[in-house]
Amino acid sequence: MRGVVPTPSYNTTDIRSFFDQCASTGFLEQHGHPQRLLEYRLALVRSLARPRPSDVVLDLGCGNGHHLLALVPEVARGIGIDVSPGMIELAHARVRSSPWIDNLTFEVDDAEELKEIADQSIDLAICIGAFEHMLDKRAVLAGIHRVLKFGGRFFCLTPDADYVWYRSIAPVLGFATKHLSSDRMLTRDEFSALLDQAGFRRIRSVPWTFIPKGDVPSLVALLLTVLDAIGRHARLDSLRGGLALCAWKEAKPT
Repeated sequence: MRGVVPTPSYNTTDIRSFFDQCASTGFLEQHGHPQRLLEYRLALVRSLARPRPSDVVLDLGCGNGHHLLALVPEVARGIGIDVSPGMIELAHARVRSSPWIDNLTFEVDDAEELKEIADQSIDLAICIGAFEHMLDKRAVLAGIHRVLKFGGRFFCLTPDADYVWYRSIAPVLGFATKHLSSDRMLTRDEFSALLDQAGFRRIRSVPWTFIPKGDVPSLVALLLTVLDAIGRHARLDSLRGGLALCAWKEAKPT
């Protein structure tokens, strides 16, 4: 099997160990130019979720904190959680030199439990590149719904299970696509159904450009880049690698 080498994973301990190992090597961006990808992802957050200066933002699966560190100048406060102590150590190291240190908190916490987050205390929850690694997705969404204020938003960037690379090309070429054996990507319909079950409303979704360059040879990455360009112009979502969603918790009943 070519492509990535899936790490056997059966529980949260395995996932924590995997990302602690990633943290020990610095957790570098693998799928393109780091700053350009960061700016692109944050542009999607701004477009769909519209962060406000008064917002308290929760970043689930925050990793080394780079998305929250870049977003915090635009909001009131940022809270980052990750199941990996190693990742939280990286985030703490980065925030020490930030002028926004007093507006940021990073804690080890499980997105399936959110033990450290109070009910109805969050205006905007974001999850960028982590949801596919979370085991109990229903529990994650139920927890997010619980901690959001009425009218709060949940924004997620994740690979799309309907992407032609995952659905057709990789299986034919014999490429592995999972970093963890427990990883599970969702289609737009599957994700929307889970959000609806958790009580979210006004679900908006758009495709976004995600090309797993760090997981494939350069010629395959070039092919996927061309397919993405065709998908953007022809509006063929199956040629785009990513799924961006924003969902709202209903306003407080009057």
